[in-house]
Amino acid sequence: MWGWFIVVFAAVWLLQLWMAKAQLKNYHGTIKKLSRRPSGYLGVGVKKQKLGIGAIAIIVTDETGTVVESQLMRGVTVFSRFEPFAKYVGLPLDTLKASLGEEPVDLAFEMAIEKIEAQMNEKTNLAV
Repeated sequence: MWGWFIVVFAAVWLLQLWMAKAQLKNYHGTIKKLSRRPSGYLGVGVKKQKLGIGAIAIIVTDETGTVVESQLMRGVTVFSRFEPFAKYVGLPLDTLKASLGEEPVDLAFEMAIEKIEAQMNEKTNLAV
């Protein structure tokens, strides 16, 4: 009896590790694809939940800070994948940031915006 329990537990654990590796591969592939733009900025934001649905947001902007592409991964399982999130495409970062609320998805996008703003400030400081 215990032998079968251990075998099933080990099989489920290995399956979970394999699926987590596949999700990580999807994450890295998406980041690599989005970072191929010749200019602009890329920001990634993460909002983890202890209980509930977490979110990872990726925003790509042009040099002026207008969103040209965004992707979102939300869910609680290793089956979650990035999906295009066109709702914010075309918006300036200031407008987008002002429209965000307190939902996990909004907080992930806010973190991504903050990372882009830091990159823009760093570039401005280097130019001075």
